[in-house]
Amino acid sequence: MVSRVRIVTDSTSDVPTAIAEQLHITVVPAYVQIGARSYREGPFPGGLSREAFYAQLPTMPDVPTTAVPPAHEFAAAYRDLIGQADEVVAIVVASNLSGMYNVAHLGAREVPELPVHVIDSGQVTMGLGWMAIIAAEAAAEGQSAADVVALIEGIRDRVYVYAMLDTLEYLRRSGRVSWARTKMAQVLRVKPIIQVYRGEVSNVGRARTRRRAVDRLIEHIRALGTLDRLALLHTYSPDLDEFQAQLSDLSPTAHPPTVAVTTIIGAHVGPQGLGVAAVAGR
Repeated sequence: MVSRVRIVTDSTSDVPTAIAEQLHITVVPAYVQIGARSYREGPFPGGLSREAFYAQLPTMPDVPTTAVPPAHEFAAAYRDLIGQADEVVAIVVASNLSGMYNVAHLGAREVPELPVHVIDSGQVTMGLGWMAIIAAEAAAEGQSAADVVALIEGIRDRVYVYAMLDTLEYLRRSGRVSWARTKMAQVLRVKPIIQVYRGEVSNVGRARTRRRAVDRLIEHIRALGTLDRLALLHTYSPDLDEFQAQLSDLSPTAHPPTVAVTTIIGAHVGPQGLGVAAVAGR
């Protein structure tokens, strides 16, 4: 008998809704706190879209904060899969940057009747999203949970997120990245280029002008060589179309996903950012 495996991830993965539905990926939403109100990540009550969030972010009186869902929400997601799956593989945002890994584990303890394997992706946004998609594709082919786990652990070293931020201010305020809290980061008016790799956020370059920063971002992306997967990321950047055109020859598909980054990540990186999530070839 072939084991039925289902994939669970969290909303910081940015897996496009259509793909999640097609591959039967369960997405557990994180939370963003704006003023006195807490929202589940996704379309906000009252019509506050991601586009509206990023447009309003620079003038919000307080920087939004983010929170992981309670463990019982992961438990509910797992419990809903009883009868549909023999095992579950949950792939979540980097444990260095979030408590999501812990609550995903705690939720699994509440559902002992369903084996759940929790994986720390070491990634954010579509870096995590690609892992969830690749896992779901493997599950759809009938691979076992052990095979899916081995597959994801095998590609983790080939998954990169690169981004150019319009300002360091949001990352500095978030307190999540030690180098962003330095005096230099506060004083210099620069456009930083960051890399997320195996759970670490690194400053890999900076430029004083936006155009030069985008050029340096593209240099880092091209240095990865042949790509197995590519997604374009943005926080409503004015030069998204030009950026997309400059990377068209690198994409392994004619139409790579273009993703407006989750508000959970956006609260820490700010508006008008550009980036990619890539799986490098072997």
